[in-house]
Formats: sequence, structure tokens, C-alpha cells
Amino acid sequence: MSDTGSADSAARTVESDGRRLTLAEQELVNSLGWLVSMRWGAGIGVVLAALVATRILKLPVPAASLSAVGFFILVYNAGLRWWLGRFGRTLPDSPPEYARFARVQIGLDWLAMTALTALSGGIESPVIIFFLFHISISALLLPHAKAYLQVALAPALVALVTVLEYAGIIPHVALYGASRHRDPVFIASVLTFFTAACFVLAYFCVAISVRLRRREKEIGGLYESVRDATATLDLQTVLNRLVESATRVLDCKGAALRLLDPERKQVAFAATYGLSDQYVERVPQEFTRSRLDQATLAGEPLFVDDATEDPRVWNRNRVREEGIESMLSVPLSGKSGPLGVLRAYGGEGHKFSDEDAAFLELVAAHGVVAIENAQAYQMLEEMDREKSRFVRAATHELRSPINVTESLLTALASGYVGQLSAEHIEVVNRAIKRVQALKSLVNDLLDLAAGKALAQPTERRRVPLGALVTEVCEPLQARAAAKGITLSADLPATPIDVLADPADLDRVVTNLVGNAVKYTVAGSVTVSLAVDGASARLAVADTGIGIPAESLPKLFQEFYRAKNAKALDEAGTGLGLTIVKDLVDRYGGRVNVESREGVGTTFTVVLPLAV
Repeated sequence: MSDTGSADSAARTVESDGRRLTLAEQELVNSLGWLVSMRWGAGIGVVLAALVATRILKLPVPAASLSAVGFFILVYNAGLRWWLGRFGRTLPDSPPEYARFARVQIGLDWLAMTALTALSGGIESPVIIFFLFHISISALLLPHAKAYLQVALAPALVALVTVLEYAGIIPHVALYGASRHRDPVFIASVLTFFTAACFVLAYFCVAISVRLRRREKEIGGLYESVRDATATLDLQTVLNRLVESATRVLDCKGAALRLLDPERKQVAFAATYGLSDQYVERVPQEFTRSRLDQATLAGEPLFVDDATEDPRVWNRNRVREEGIESMLSVPLSGKSGPLGVLRAYGGEGHKFSDEDAAFLELVAAHGVVAIENAQAYQMLEEMDREKSRFVRAATHELRSPINVTESLLTALASGYVGQLSAEHIEVVNRAIKRVQALKSLVNDLLDLAAGKALAQPTERRRVPLGALVTEVCEPLQARAAAKGITLSADLPATPIDVLADPADLDRVVTNLVGNAVKYTVAGSVTVSLAVDGASARLAVADTGIGIPAESLPKLFQEFYRAKNAKALDEAGTGLGLTIVKDLVDRYGGRVNVESREGVGTTFTVVLPLAV
């Protein structure tokens, strides 16, 4: 396993345990192996440099001591490599373990560099420049809370070597002839510039790292807001997640989303995070009284740096009690005009920046998408309900005259109003057949409208599927026998119950078994029932005409009939399977079909078991 592989394995384990690493933590984990890999070269490089300095450059440095430091680097790096390998097998308790491991690496490196500095000229040594490399690494990768304390250690170590040399406690190695290790001006100048370089480098690295980590939070927050805006059409859920995400990313006290009513008279809280119920309840909803909302809806982000003194704030005493010091508001502007306001609230000492405003505007844009999507969905639902109500009303009105017409035609064909000729009887029978087809269409339209009327409560109770299948199959036995086919049911002895409206399940089974009998010319129709995990599995298999492959994707569309089904002398509306799918979907199930033209078809319905 490679060094980076060990760290990557550990990172993957962290994610699999449910704690997702931030980008900064992932970079730290990945860099652990990289530092170990680079250190092999550093240790070997020190040994080679000692040989080159003494054998080729003839510098007066202690080659044996320098080589010993190089071997020391290789030895402790082997120990770090072993420690890193453990991360691939046993995950530390938390990501700070990785930071601790990185500090141990840097501490050992600085110990080695201190020894190299002392062995290569002390205050005059070119080795001190390597301290800057680790300063940049620690400032970029490690948490910033103690970054400058760690930076201060580098000048302190160099100063320690300088003091020990100055006092004669350790010998000074003169690389360039006359030594200046006892020159106070030279020592002060080098230490001053080295210390300044360390802290300036750390400052820039920390500043860059802070900005990058802020961008990470913003990108993560935007990703969450996009995901929330598209993951569900439940408007309240989306809005709650948006204000929570905004609060987390801006690291503020709370956030709220206020929506404007169509008449522009009321602007009420639609979602809040971090605010007390008492505060939310006392904020006025009248748009004319909300000066902050009016100013925000003018189109620009609105900053309130001191909410306890700003005259636009409705009740400054209540704001002070809530612990709110600053506010940032951005408008929610939709296609049809202003929708409301997204506002962030800062606690004591919190000030919002232009970057905060830019981020909040992006979150507001996603909020607008979520609101308009939910409104469009609600409009479609209402249109669908209106369509269902119209279909029910129309078909109810048609059912009565159709039944009367069928009765009158049946009376004519039966000779109750006088004997008819054979030609007249044939015409009347053809009319009866057409009326029955129209009656079937009306009944299917009513069933379809009932299946789509999701707003209507349904009576759900435990329904034994086996008994229902038996009840449906019995009246169809005569029709199957008249066609010379076998209709059988393979039912388990143990009852299998589902929670549903019995009338809905009757429609499902009747449609599937009736279609199987209708479109089977010879052979058999088999209905089977079984338990599959936490679900009931109902299968209706036939040896009928089958379904062409090109018709399978369209099978559950309204009024669709396959071409080979139309060719048979069997009446059909093309609504039966649509009704089946709508009803099965209503109860959280699914319906599948497998078919080969000329061989047969199997419909499978899976429904959750009653618990």
C-alpha cells in the first residue's frame, strides 16, 4: 500500500462511518502520505549533501553528524509510515487525530532542521530557509486557532541555536571564513528579518486558507440549497432547509424567509431558523408597517449594521432582547414580481460583508426556484383535481341514459314490444354491443377519475388478497370455459393481507385477470400470490397474444391499446392498465410487465404487507 493510499483509505472510512470530511480535512489527510513520501528524499538528501559538502566542496562541516541527522530523519519517517499505515486499518476517533499526526511530523522535522542548522553554521546557515516550507504547510493545512503559536516556534529554535553558539555551549561551524555568530547587529538583523518572513508568510497562507475554506462552506451551502430546491416539492421542507443552510454558512445567529401575499398587503414568516417563537410572533405582518421589507424589495441587498439603533427596525427593544445586532436582507424576485425577503440575523459583534450578501442572493435565487416549482406543482394538482371532478360529473350524467338505452334495446331484441325480423334483431344486437362498449368506457372513466382524486380520503383496512382473488376469479370462470381456456389460482394457505380500500384492489385484480382472459385465445390464465419480504406479490400470467416490444413503454398510457389487441374482436377502452397503475401507485406499490408477442404476458403487482 502506498503512503497516499493509506490516507485515502482512512478518508473513505471516515465518510462510510457517516461523518463527511470537509475539503480542508480531506486535503490534510491526503497530504499526510505526501509528506511521508517527500521525507524519504529529504533524509537521503541530507546524507548525500554531507558527502558532497565534505568530499567535493571541502566545506568544514561535520559529515558524520550531518549523516547521523539524515539517518535519524529516515528512522523517524519509518515510524511515521507505520503510524500512517495504521490509519488505513483503524480509524482515529476524529479528524483532529490527523492534525495531531501532522503536528508530530512537523515537530520532528523542526527538531531535525534545528540540528542541521547547528551543524551547518547556526545563524549563518542556509538551512534556516527550510523552516519557511513547513510554516506554509502548517498554515495552509492545519486549523488556524494555533497557527501563529506554531510559527513563533521556528524563530525561537533558530534563536536558541544562536544563543547556544554565542555562549559557547555548542561549537560554531564557520562555512564562509570569518564568522559573525558573535556579532550582535548581524544576529539581530537576521533574526528580525527571519521572524518577519515567518509571520508574513504565515499571515498570507492563513488568509488564503481562510478564504478558501469560506468558499468551501459557501459552495457546500449552495450545493445543499440546490439539492433541497430540487429534491422535493414540499415547499415548507425546502424553505426550512434553505434558512438553516444560510445560517450555517454565514455563521450567524439565524435566518428567516418572509413571503409576500399576492395582494402585497401581508408579508409573513414562511420559514425561520435560530429565532425564538416569541420574536417571530411579534414581528408585524402588515407590509405597510415593515419598512425593512419595503426597502429590501426595492431590489438591492439591505445591510443593518446596528439593529438596535436603526429607525427602520420595527421594535428595537425586542430586537435587543432577541440578541440581534445586525441584519442582512435580500429580495426574492420571481418571474411575476417580488415574492418576499430572505434575511440573515447576526448576534453580538457580527457584521455582514458584501461576500455574505452575494452568497445570500444565490440562496435566495434557489429559494425562488423552489417556491415557483411548488406553486406550479400545486397548480397542476388543482387542474388535475378539476379534471377528475369534471370527468366524474360527466360520466355520472352519462351512466343513467346509457343504462336506459341498453335496457330498451334488450327489450327490443327479446321481443317484448313485438316480434322483429332477423335483420332487425341483428341490428339491435349490434347496437347493444356498442352501448355496452360505451358503458364500459364510462365505468373506466369513473374508475380512472377515482384513482386520480388523490385529495379524496380512502377507506383503508386489512384486505385478505387470497379471498379477493377467489371472489374475482369465480365470475370469470364461465367466460374462460366458454373460450376453452383454463383459469386457475395458486393461493397460499396462510392469509396475505394488505392495507387498502377493498374496492380499489377489486378494480386492480379484475382489470388484470379480465384482460388475461380477454386476450388469451387458447391455453391458460394463472393467478398466483406469495409473500416477498415485506411485500405481497400478485402475478397474473397468461398464454395469450402477448404485447409487442414497441408497445411495452406505452402500455400504461391513457387510451393506449397495442395493435394486436385492436385487431381482436374484443372491446376495450385502453384505460384498464392506467387505472391499475394509478391505484397501485396510490398504495405505495409497483406494477411490472413481462411479455413476448405470441407467447404470453405476466403482470406482477407488489404491495406493502399490512402490519
